[in-house]
Amino acid sequence: MNKKGVLITIIVLLINIILYSEVRSYEEKTKNRVTTHNFVISTSPSGYSISLSSENKQENTHTDQKFELDTNLSAFSWQYENSEEKTKVTARREANNIFLDGIHKGKQIKKTYKINDLSWNQSFNIGLEKFALSKEKKLKFWAIGTSGSGDMKITKFSVKKKKAETIKIDDKNVEAVHVEISLSGLLSLFWTGHYWYHSVDGKFLRYRGKNKPGASITVMELINVTDTE
Repeated sequence: MNKKGVLITIIVLLINIILYSEVRSYEEKTKNRVTTHNFVISTSPSGYSISLSSENKQENTHTDQKFELDTNLSAFSWQYENSEEKTKVTARREANNIFLDGIHKGKQIKKTYKINDLSWNQSFNIGLEKFALSKEKKLKFWAIGTSGSGDMKITKFSVKKKKAETIKIDDKNVEAVHVEISLSGLLSLFWTGHYWYHSVDGKFLRYRGKNKPGASITVMELINVTDTE
């Protein structure tokens, strides 16, 4: 084998050593409504690749999403599928434009969202894990909605850190960073959510809030983590 072949082999071996996957399961409860969210989070040459499968057996609903993120957890591509709603879309970021196309509720959709230099945090909760561990106190980001009045619309969100807290996860005390997310500006009156992240590794632990005005409180919590090499 020549030097070039040896070098390629070494690079491939290093990539296989460095890349890893983590499987996380979360349970989301709103009164008697229960949805399970299963994330497969893998490192990739460009940052991270996340697959998310969400299922509510009571309502027989299921969605699948895939996110490609950079090293700062900012999205550069996203796929979303909800077969019950006859929706399957893909979106990608190029500079300060996000191009979305596909089928939305049985109809063709094609949109261009013009944004600025802020992060496109389409993965939302997972996408703030590095912020939780950083020294930053505030930030803003963009995200595309998938339900209600914000369905397939892009919105700017504001984030700020609250005080450090001790919370219970699986009956164990965990030191956590409390983060508050709201719609930006005056729209903050219509939605605010609270998120908690592990103070050591930044892992998303819990969400508590109302998914829309007037709705019951929703709690989403980590229930299982598995590392896979």
